[in-house]
Amino acid sequence: MQTLKRIFNPNALRQWIVVFLAGLVVLTTTACGTAQAALPTGNSSGSNNPATADSEGMYPHKDTDMDTSGADAKADRMIRQAEQRIQENIDRPIPQRYGDAAKDVGQSAKETAQDVGQSAKEAVKNIGKSTQRAADNAAENARGVVNGSQPNS
Repeated sequence: MQTLKRIFNPNALRQWIVVFLAGLVVLTTTACGTAQAALPTGNSSGSNNPATADSEGMYPHKDTDMDTSGADAKADRMIRQAEQRIQENIDRPIPQRYGDAAKDVGQSAKETAQDVGQSAKEAVKNIGKSTQRAADNAAENARGVVNGSQPNS
């Protein structure tokens, strides 16, 4: 009877459960952890050569093997569309190619030419006025020198 009490003792049962759970945790972390990835491949020669792509090994999937056919097809399609748009634009006259932009450039050029013409007229008037003022000042200075007074500056 004493042995049964010792076996079914709540403290002893608690200790056995803790030991069992600890063993279960160790077993699952060892079996399912990343330690397997660090193991060397089955290369018996001891060399450090990586496994070839054809060997099955532990992880047969290779991340660098990507299917780029979809991206290549899309790039080719975009190139063809761009070349087609270029050919369509070359065959059309300039006003049709650029529409209102060509008209706007023409209008802007006309306005600029008118502004330049107006500015040139104003510059000629200003030069005429400046020349007249210079001639008047020279005449006054000459009179002042003849009369013996200070010249105007």
